[in-house]
Amino acid sequence: MKFLAILERALQLLGAQVELPRLEVDLNRKLYFFLLAATAELCPSELLAPAQEMCNQPDPDDQSRASREQKRPDFQWIYRDRYEADPYRSSKQFVVECKRLGAPPRPDWVLNVNYVEHGIWRFTDATWAYAKRFQSGAMVGYWQSMDADDVLNEVNLAARTRQIPEIVLPKGGWKVASVTRLEHLFPRSFPTSPFRLDHFWADLRGKGAG
Repeated sequence: MKFLAILERALQLLGAQVELPRLEVDLNRKLYFFLLAATAELCPSELLAPAQEMCNQPDPDDQSRASREQKRPDFQWIYRDRYEADPYRSSKQFVVECKRLGAPPRPDWVLNVNYVEHGIWRFTDATWAYAKRFQSGAMVGYWQSMDADDVLNEVNLAARTRQIPEIVLPKGGWKVASVTRLEHLFPRSFPTSPFRLDHFWADLRGKGAG
């Protein structure tokens, strides 16, 4: 999917910066512009642009306004599928959620647990229902500190607590000082299930984001 290629390239551009902010909201703002740059580089004729912090779109299966419509994923690409027979279902969304990874900045804010509780969980909890009706989405991990294996172990421990299958590291291993793509497939209680979540962990260690 072209959105995944654009996302990975944008994260490579982000990681190439000498210094970066620490907070997620500031990193997301920088990533937004790199997404535009990556689109121009990889898909120069592409007319779709990512939208930042746009609410979940209404779903035709909901009879009235659902609570999920108040939730705002970090990024979405929204497009109209001209081949969809039902016009009510012709709006398609590709959803991306971003979270920091690494050592906790304070005892009550554990980044690697938050990656699950405030990230992955939003794709499986019906209250949030990110990417409802769609087969896939993506997570961005701003990897700011710690060894990669330790981060993955902590994330997977939090995932098991939520009875979410573990994230699988690809055979190629970690891409230090670059972007590692990890694989994830899990069931959901609402369509579409099972759901594929691609994880892109950008190594930002030593970029002033520690």
